[in-house]
Amino acid sequence: MTVQKISTIIQYVPVQVSDLERINELSNMPELAGHFETIPPVSMETTKNLYRQIVSGIVSLWGIHEEEQIIGGAGFFVYPPGTRLSHTATFFLFLEPDSWGKGIGTRTIQFLEDVIRSRGYIRMDCMVVIHNNRAIRLYEHMGFKREGIKQKAYLFDGEFTDLLLMAKVFP
Repeated sequence: MTVQKISTIIQYVPVQVSDLERINELSNMPELAGHFETIPPVSMETTKNLYRQIVSGIVSLWGIHEEEQIIGGAGFFVYPPGTRLSHTATFFLFLEPDSWGKGIGTRTIQFLEDVIRSRGYIRMDCMVVIHNNRAIRLYEHMGFKREGIKQKAYLFDGEFTDLLLMAKVFP
């Protein structure tokens, strides 16, 4: 198990079974829940299914730890080797609201980029709800470019809304 320590208080630790209850709690926080693909309330069984994808190698997920508490998560999913998209890693990031604005998102994107590059992927992308200006500003600050819009692709607060596709291609 690789633990990446970013500062004296932030660590990235691969999610374990013992972390699933906290991951489930975070995925049901109102400020975060609208940005997850799952519709709340997210059951513990759904969170366990995510862990099965981690074990299978489809998804990589790290808990973002501040001291001993998980304050968020970050990871990515990939396509199987030999497919036309197997050079791409699609990332995601979530932090509890008390941790917003502290630079943790910036450091987390840097961490993910380092891992993704080290695994040989040449493209890192994401989809973000079009009105999530905080995330869009962060991703643009980190060098991600807007690539397009998926119209009415996401159910948010009972309405279909657009998703912005963003990506960074490594030299």
